[in-house]
Amino acid sequence: MKTLGLFVSILVITAMIGVSAYGWMAIPADTMIARHWDISGNVNGYSPRNHVLIGMPILAVILSIVFYAIPKIDPRPGHVRMSRGLLISGWLGALGILLVAHTSIILQAASGETAMPAPGLVLYAASLMLIVIGNFTAKSRSNFFLGVRTPWTLSSEHAWIAANRTAGWLFVLTGLAAAGAGAVVDHDVGYQVLLAGALSAAAISVVVSYFAWRNDPDRANSSLAE
Repeated sequence: MKTLGLFVSILVITAMIGVSAYGWMAIPADTMIARHWDISGNVNGYSPRNHVLIGMPILAVILSIVFYAIPKIDPRPGHVRMSRGLLISGWLGALGILLVAHTSIILQAASGETAMPAPGLVLYAASLMLIVIGNFTAKSRSNFFLGVRTPWTLSSEHAWIAANRTAGWLFVLTGLAAAGAGAVVDHDVGYQVLLAGALSAAAISVVVSYFAWRNDPDRANSSLAE
């Protein structure tokens, strides 16, 4: 599990450093790079060239360290091992999105453009990531770093299963709907569906976790019960 994550992390970070090296040569030192866009594709954030060239690879390194450490520091390591699909898909998915975003931003800046780079590619990559993560979220076991973590899911396996299955399937449906909206209507609508669906899935799963906890037949035997 960790070996695969480390191997892919090294490849992705090396690729990002290579992209940054290209940007160092192709983009003037005093350039302010467009690095954030609103949901309609309008620029609403700039950063100095060096901040972008150095910051994105560093972020990838930090993410890799965090994901690598999760099985070692989680109080429920056995459950993390049983949730390895969610761990790996989240780890590699986050790195993949970073690589796509970093490459697109640097190539766009090198060409002198400020429009949102590769909006379709980012939308479909994010939609695919949500679908894959949703599938593994529905199969995860309770732990402190992955999945839907509320006071109720962390104290009740029944609540964990109910909330994470709900979130997982809603994530899958959101990813499919966002990709479909982007292909049939336009990318702006796809991003709106993605954002609204992900936020709704999170909110609904929290509510489900509470009511599942209230109805857990084993709750009365728990030391955390009222």
